[in-house]
Amino acid sequence: MKEAGLFRITQAHGYILQILLAEILCTRYLPRRKNFLLRILMGGLIFLGLAVVMPNMISQYISGTFSLTVFLLSLGFWRFCCAAASQEILYGCMLALFIQNLSSNVYNLILYSMFSNPSVGTQFILSAVLMVLLYSLFYVLIVKRFVKERLDNMLNNMAWIWLIAVGIFVFFLHYLFWIYGIREVWVVYPPLILCDILGIGMALGFVELRTKNADNEKLRQLLELEKKQFEMTRSNVEFVNRNAHDLKHYIHKIQRMEAPEAEELEAVLIKVEAYESAFQTGNATLDIILTEKKMLCQQEKISFSCMADGVALEFMKELDLASLFGNSLDNAIEQERKEAVEKRYIFLKVQRNGMLVSIRIENYCEIFPEISADGLPVASSKKDAVFHGYGTKSMQYVVEKYGGNFRISREGKLFVVSMLFPMS
Repeated sequence: MKEAGLFRITQAHGYILQILLAEILCTRYLPRRKNFLLRILMGGLIFLGLAVVMPNMISQYISGTFSLTVFLLSLGFWRFCCAAASQEILYGCMLALFIQNLSSNVYNLILYSMFSNPSVGTQFILSAVLMVLLYSLFYVLIVKRFVKERLDNMLNNMAWIWLIAVGIFVFFLHYLFWIYGIREVWVVYPPLILCDILGIGMALGFVELRTKNADNEKLRQLLELEKKQFEMTRSNVEFVNRNAHDLKHYIHKIQRMEAPEAEELEAVLIKVEAYESAFQTGNATLDIILTEKKMLCQQEKISFSCMADGVALEFMKELDLASLFGNSLDNAIEQERKEAVEKRYIFLKVQRNGMLVSIRIENYCEIFPEISADGLPVASSKKDAVFHGYGTKSMQYVVEKYGGNFRISREGKLFVVSMLFPMS
């Protein structure tokens, strides 16, 4: 091939821009290498040059491999620019491949079924409109949800095999259409569109499944940690209760001796008795949790009040009670630490109305957090990144386990967690 032929640009080279734009959407949230902008500039120039020359060079030996060649070159380009793992880059580029193919196949279906001898301008406008429309829809509905967060739960080996197999099948069909000269027959494109939709669905479905499994495993680990923490809390509270009881009687003995420190002992006695009888809700497990959280509120100078019918919660298992009230009050205390001391406030109410048991936990909240589509806060200041957000998920899990309803809402300056349980 002559040198001029190597740099020949045809209408087919528009694929380079299409796949590159799709890949930008799917890789924009991946971690970047140092000197990213310089890498984009240098790597982009090299990529564009090779994407023009190499397909022209290969086409003199093998026809119908243009899109495959450009796609493989783009993988190298993003590997050069991004610091993500190869699997993450391949996953993003595979998603981009399917959406580009979907846009292209919808374009060809409309073009060859509705137009006869369309002008170049008509083809360009139709292609641009469909690309902008489908890419935008893809970005809003899919990329923000599945690509923005790095995929720590990548596809398993079998899922990768299926995903790559669908991609190869798509390339193979394009190759056959090119070889047998049926690219302008519109009836061949509906099957390709279905393949693209299948590829996107498989890629997102497998990752969603893996993410759900990972969430469940983290939730299980969190529940195990909560179980151990509750056992320690119960032991500590029981130990302090016993000592408070003994100390109270010891103070009474000293008072009967009319010791000179009687007034000071009376003040100590009041504090000890207040602690010993801090909560008597009728549910021993709830009493332990509330006692621990009240002590924490006192340390943080948070006003904590409670109206709880613990007997109404007898249907709930001990560890579920500990998880539900422990997480809800921990979240409330965490929020109150951010507020001015004079505004720190938490109120808990548990009551039974007929065949329903309601729980309401409210706390002062100056700045209400953003709530996601699933009704849970999307941000947290907790330092434990491993279980970030899983405390609220654990609460939701416990409520749903007993067939209840879980809701987070805002009432003025109050952050309110409401739970409603049916009595069996």
